[in-house]
Amino acid sequence: MHLPGRLSTSTLGDLLGSLHRARTNGQLELHEIRGPVGRSVPGRLHRVHFHAGLVAAVDTGLPVPPLGEILRREGLAHGEAVRRLVACLDAGDRRAAGEILEGLGLSADVIRAGLAAQLRERIDALFAIEDAVLRFHAARPLPNARRPPPLGPVDFLHGRPRAREKSARTAPPRPPQPPRTPPHDPPRVVADDPQERARRLLGIPRGAGLGDVRRAFRRLASVLHPDRLVAAAPDEQLRGAARFAELSAAYHLLLA
Repeated sequence: MHLPGRLSTSTLGDLLGSLHRARTNGQLELHEIRGPVGRSVPGRLHRVHFHAGLVAAVDTGLPVPPLGEILRREGLAHGEAVRRLVACLDAGDRRAAGEILEGLGLSADVIRAGLAAQLRERIDALFAIEDAVLRFHAARPLPNARRPPPLGPVDFLHGRPRAREKSARTAPPRPPQPPRTPPHDPPRVVADDPQERARRLLGIPRGAGLGDVRRAFRRLASVLHPDRLVAAAPDEQLRGAARFAELSAAYHLLLA
């Protein structure tokens, strides 16, 4: 597969899409160079690790919220656990944040969900890069550490800037359309409410009881549990593991 030599000749969304469609195994390197606005840091290096076309890890020096802050923001960990994590790190504990949190009693599913959210934050940060020299290397082993399931295309492709949108901006503007007034304005749900996201993942309505939560989780787990996918293709196993981790985190959140 042929990749461009410069990020500015395409978009990161198109580049990630090409690597996903090719079911790539390997490592994409982005070596920043000076861009037109001047936000770049020439020489700064970022790496995106791919497994079967899915994003398995991102190495970047761009600012990303720490794991404890993400868990608290997503409603996956209470403030006391985060405070104890910060205290351990301030005291010089050299363990990874996920390992410390597991020792503090957080479930492995919740930690994986937090790590997956952090991985999405790292991908989001890369879209701010103005320009970079691109290199691709064959697959290299990732360090032995707790890692979330790889991100699927919904996480790193949907809604991203694409080259075709650049050309669309140069087309003649469409004439204004008359406003459409809906017959009624239904109540809106806050999009970033962690419990609402959890209910959506499990497919249950507001007001559902604990029994409904358990039944919905068991029904989905009977299909998506990793033990059910041992005979599936590797990429299907990875997508199933990512989905199961999200469902488990939603289940624990609603039962908390």
